[in-house]
Amino acid sequence: MAKIYVLREPRRHDKAWNIYALREAARLKKWFDGVYYSPRLKRLLAVFRPTPGTHVNLEVFEELNESVLRDAYRMECPRGCNRCCVFRSGAFIIENEVKKLPPDFQERVLKQPSELIRTPGGWVRVYRLDTETMGRCIFFDVERGECELEKMGGKEAKPIVCLLTYCTVFASRNGEKYLKTGYREIGDGRVELYYKRVTEQEWRRMVTRMASTWLRLRRIHKAVKESDAAMRRSTRSKRVV
Repeated sequence: MAKIYVLREPRRHDKAWNIYALREAARLKKWFDGVYYSPRLKRLLAVFRPTPGTHVNLEVFEELNESVLRDAYRMECPRGCNRCCVFRSGAFIIENEVKKLPPDFQERVLKQPSELIRTPGGWVRVYRLDTETMGRCIFFDVERGECELEKMGGKEAKPIVCLLTYCTVFASRNGEKYLKTGYREIGDGRVELYYKRVTEQEWRRMVTRMASTWLRLRRIHKAVKESDAAMRRSTRSKRVV
């Protein structure tokens, strides 16, 4: 059975170590496979499948047998939901990720508030992206309902924290769709998640429900743009007169 590399779980109240782990994970972003919930281990697994010979920092990764994914649920991010992007997104990007962005995107990031954090691997600068209204990410296109970074360069262009963070509501297993029905804290930072298999109709209904925040924001955004356009037309008309 093949081996996989799983990012070690974040440490409570240890921001420096967590940022260090994310920086190391960002280096392997092209080999990111997905986030799974293992009922057996009762934990979320951020899975990477690097090619043989790739350096993997075992301080922040652990090597597991692929069999742990046999009964696991894969976390899904259905198109059209967007809740995590528009409401208290908590989005941020690490400096080594910024360097890989096109110049115009880099310029936007460098204007954002940042923090220099001393980690076990050295100093790391982190830029906040959640500075729009309600904590919306600066790279979320409200009208189109999509991530500008992903549109530009695929999922690998997105911050590593965005790839690893899920609401855990939507999941799939063996080609079937599942929705979370509840959870139970079982101590030691572990949580037991409960899922039920659903139809396509039930899945889409939940997507629509979760999308309500984005859709409301899009309506407001559209109304403001129309109001601004009307005001500009009115101003031009007065000048002509």
